[in-house]
Amino acid sequence: LNSNSKGAKLKSLEDSIANLDNRQSKAVIETVEGVQRIRGLAGSGKTIILALKAAYLHAQHPEWKIAVTFNTRSLKGQFKKLINTFYIEQANDEPNWENLKILHAWGAPGGGEKNGLYYEFCMDNNIEYNDYLSSKNKFDITDPFGEACKKALLDAKGKIQEVYDVILVDEAQDFSVSFLRICYEMLKFPKRLVYAYDELQNLGSQSLPSPEEIFGTNSNGSPRVQFYEAVEGKAQQDIILEKCYRNSRPTLVTAHALGFGIYREQKIENHSPLVQMFEQNSLWEDIGYEIIEGNLSDDSHVILSRTEDSSPRFLEQHSDLDDLIQFKVFDTKEMQDYWVAEQIHGNLNNDELRTDDIIVINPDPLTTKRAVAPIRADLFKKGINSHTAGVDTTPDIFFNTDTDSIAFTGIYRAKGNEAAMWSM
Repeated sequence: LNSNSKGAKLKSLEDSIANLDNRQSKAVIETVEGVQRIRGLAGSGKTIILALKAAYLHAQHPEWKIAVTFNTRSLKGQFKKLINTFYIEQANDEPNWENLKILHAWGAPGGGEKNGLYYEFCMDNNIEYNDYLSSKNKFDITDPFGEACKKALLDAKGKIQEVYDVILVDEAQDFSVSFLRICYEMLKFPKRLVYAYDELQNLGSQSLPSPEEIFGTNSNGSPRVQFYEAVEGKAQQDIILEKCYRNSRPTLVTAHALGFGIYREQKIENHSPLVQMFEQNSLWEDIGYEIIEGNLSDDSHVILSRTEDSSPRFLEQHSDLDDLIQFKVFDTKEMQDYWVAEQIHGNLNNDELRTDDIIVINPDPLTTKRAVAPIRADLFKKGINSHTAGVDTTPDIFFNTDTDSIAFTGIYRAKGNEAAMWSM
């Protein structure tokens, strides 16, 4: 590789973040006899930690029934690859996929790759299963899956079948309380549930409530799940991953500024220009920001910055800021499409990037197939293969491993999948 190419810089970064830090390593090994919560921003390693934890527990307790579940279907291939790699490193053998299952949250009839945790719950407890269309017609259109899970819990009267020894949930911010309760009910005592999430990535409007609220109360009114205070030498129930290895400081701060609407102008008097905000102001510091000026309180001026500890400098020192983040404005869609295709051609031929280093994201998932067609046609003329994830591939596949191919996708399917270079 040319030492100054993007490919060389990427390889150097990958080598630098190959080892987990102490906090992440503890999150993998520490097993709580009960519920454990892992929180962190995009790029803090939540998915890798869950995959490592699944492989570790499977190696330690091969007889346990373990399930790994998630919202974004295209994460399935990533999880299987990660778990398989980690398990072979530990046990020098393939996992027993009968005891270690990678399941989409919803699932459908048909068995095999279609199986899902909610579908299993319905079948195990002999209650009605609702697919997306029936849930959309019967229940609240804003959260059909959440309503389907809520009804399943109500219908599963009496003793619920306890199937698993451990369930690990990724992307928990995208799930309703009812789905997390289904996971809890499916567990044998002592209810080993690990759920990981990012407060800033929820696809709905609500943030996850406290564990006490999620899992409800016993007959005497006491919480079924209550986190104990962190004690030295005791496995932690609540782990916050404040260090981000996959996203540089400029990238994260820009994403948060845009996502919260920090610099929006106030359009209506007495209405905040912000799009959203944390319910707890202290979360800013929990996720790796420090106060530079002002007060972190309501209706106060404050300037925040990410620390060098939470956002390592080596993630941004390899390139100029204007190369890390670029904003482009085009007069026409045709000009935009031409530019994207030319950039991808340059990334592959001059920058020494691989096809799976690149993702092209269309912000409106309903128009993705049609909107990206001209770019894909231009790439085809240049001899570059491409695919639309979930359209040209099965829903469980994001990157096409059978051939060198650029992934095009909408925002929902892109979630949780990583690449060094992406266009939106």
